[in-house]
Amino acid sequence: MINLELYRIFYIVATEKNITKASEVLNISQPAVTKHIKNLEYQIGSPLFIRTKKGVILNEYGEKIYLKVKNALTLLNESEKEISKYKELDKGTIRIGISTSLAKLYLMDYIENFHKIYPNIIIDIFTYPTKDLIKMLKNGQIDIIIGKHPNIEDKDLDYTILGKTKYIFVASPKYSELKDKKVKLTDLVKYPLIFQNPPSNAQTSIEKYFNKNNVKVEPKMSIGSSNLLLDFVKIGYGIGYATRMYAQDYIDKGKIFEIDITPDTEYIDYGLTILKNNIMPSYCNKLIEYLKNDMI
Repeated sequence: MINLELYRIFYIVATEKNITKASEVLNISQPAVTKHIKNLEYQIGSPLFIRTKKGVILNEYGEKIYLKVKNALTLLNESEKEISKYKELDKGTIRIGISTSLAKLYLMDYIENFHKIYPNIIIDIFTYPTKDLIKMLKNGQIDIIIGKHPNIEDKDLDYTILGKTKYIFVASPKYSELKDKKVKLTDLVKYPLIFQNPPSNAQTSIEKYFNKNNVKVEPKMSIGSSNLLLDFVKIGYGIGYATRMYAQDYIDKGKIFEIDITPDTEYIDYGLTILKNNIMPSYCNKLIEYLKNDMI
């Protein structure tokens, strides 16, 4: 196998048509250039140049080699320029697996600021169930997952906490008798409750909460969307269960209020899941660094 550097030296000599000029361009000695050319001719098994008083010119075989080398070096130079764009964060695609609510309430601000700094980086968002996102991560279909801890024993995954939130019970002013007071869970279940459909994280969380406290519950309604759930709560259709992060805007505007439930619900963390020992492009690492720098 011939060293690529020999072809590069051959190309410069053929272009300059002079060993001395080629040595200046290459910044190596004239004898070294001559030695490299002879080495290449030996490995190919044929002379490539005709020596003249003014310098060197390609022979017939050298002309054929020159055209192939020129095309190859042009492709290499174009590849290097393309790679430099990725390194300089001027090009690339980051594929993120995340829940719709976290994308809206957590990630959007980061993406907005990241896009201002790196406008040519494309962000693709995938909102599938966690188990599907993990498969996609392992198959190389996405780069990172932002969400709850996968809760599986998997040595291939690396998880970093980015923040915390908690699921809360919320109600409209229609249920004002529950406001500003401690409400027992056993009393709350007497009211119409609205939960999310399985297999949502909210549904999994509420089931664990009620089972842990040995309380049976039958929701009045199950809804697939967190946003739609809060809209039903807002019109007084029932008492809902959602993350404080998602309900905060409704609470701040006075449309609903948080119920002070006892026993209290637990805080849950959300974070970044990536494959261990996985070499990722610089633009992915830059976003990860950006997220981690602002984590709790």
